[in-house]
Amino acid sequence: MKIITLIEDSKQDENLVCEFGLSLFIEVNGIKILLDTGTSGSFIKNTQKLGVYLEEIDFVVISHAHYDHGGGLKDTLKANKKASIYLHENCVNEYYSNIGSKWPSAIRTFVHPFVKRSMMFSRYIGLDQQMLKQNEKRIKYVAETTEIIKDIFLVTNISKKYPMPEGNKFLLKQNNGKLELDDFSHELMLVIKEEDGIVIFSGCCHSGLLNMIETAREQFKGQPVKAVVGGLHLKLQPHKDDIQGIAKELINQKIRKVYTGHCTGEKAYSIIQEVLKDRIDRLFTGAVINI
Repeated sequence: MKIITLIEDSKQDENLVCEFGLSLFIEVNGIKILLDTGTSGSFIKNTQKLGVYLEEIDFVVISHAHYDHGGGLKDTLKANKKASIYLHENCVNEYYSNIGSKWPSAIRTFVHPFVKRSMMFSRYIGLDQQMLKQNEKRIKYVAETTEIIKDIFLVTNISKKYPMPEGNKFLLKQNNGKLELDDFSHELMLVIKEEDGIVIFSGCCHSGLLNMIETAREQFKGQPVKAVVGGLHLKLQPHKDDIQGIAKELINQKIRKVYTGHCTGEKAYSIIQEVLKDRIDRLFTGAVINI
């Protein structure tokens, strides 16, 4: 399996474009998958430089309904006329972010509880609703775990056994004209099954990394987890002990490798690396991974 990071928050090659967001190209057994499309169509500028030809993509998967993962879908649809496009059925709903997440921690602690569900203090971060309607014939919406082709699965209904990331408290959904805490029922994960185990792909792990692993273990019993790839949404996780606990559980569960970036955050990455050592690597624009 070959994975190329088409866009991410960081880069090491000045010839490539980076932006806040994530897009991964995955090739396995001749099948070509695009997981997420970044914030805009900027990832397309990197494709040919990285040896990826968008018109050859067989499947496009959007991990959840946030702009930094599905913002480039409109340009993707223009560049590729054949790929099947997969989203969770709840991606058609409206999603928001409370801007309190950008405030200094002292202000955030005292002010956020009073404005946490205020439309005035929130901004829209969902997908382009008009674009979804215009392309409804190409888009396939899923609600249950779906095998899109042999050994390639979209997994929904993610476990809530473990705590979800702290940063989720700033993320909202609209329900009957009012904002409420997002439960991330619109999130799915991509799981690829190979002879020697499974690889789990997340966009942001809003449901929590350990919950995603728990769900995959339940649905693919007896399969070792070769790798987890994607963001871990730990930038706003305040307690070092919580992050260390996640890393130690990865050791306990014998997760062979973690490739992460985007919403994981530098602080959280460093803390996890202290525990995992060489079992964790960074995602960055242009990174090529062979699993």
